[in-house]
Amino acid sequence: MVGVVKNLILWRHAEAVLIMPKQNDWERELTAKGVKQSQKMARWLKKHLPKDTLVLTSPALRAIQTSDAYTDLASIRDILKPEADIKDILTYVAESKAESVMLVGHQPWMGQVATYLLGLKGEPLSIKKGAIWWLRLSHDTSGLYKIYTVQTPKLLD
Repeated sequence: MVGVVKNLILWRHAEAVLIMPKQNDWERELTAKGVKQSQKMARWLKKHLPKDTLVLTSPALRAIQTSDAYTDLASIRDILKPEADIKDILTYVAESKAESVMLVGHQPWMGQVATYLLGLKGEPLSIKKGAIWWLRLSHDTSGLYKIYTVQTPKLLD
């Protein structure tokens, strides 16, 4: 379970170009729509996130471009790669000393992390491209998180 992290924000990368033959998946860029999505979400995040939020991003270009709309101080972490294992992510976040952490990355691991931290059973949640899921540690003793808010670029229109 996550340790001192009270706010965990999951931000899925915005819309990216389709992978081309012989192209490395990690090199896919945001589309023009994806750039607008990330800028729109970044404006909302700048108004609402705690100022000391630790921002960690996947090494995939589309995730870096998404986080760059919010800050150029995001730390790139290989542990958040597209094919990441949620056990590794949960362990890494649990070791964080920050109260607020934002992870910028990918499905399916984002939905898996949210499903686990919310204590849900069944299929992992699906997080839309460009969306954020803000999870807040519950005040009870369960150690589970609750959904504080979910925002998508479309909701912000």
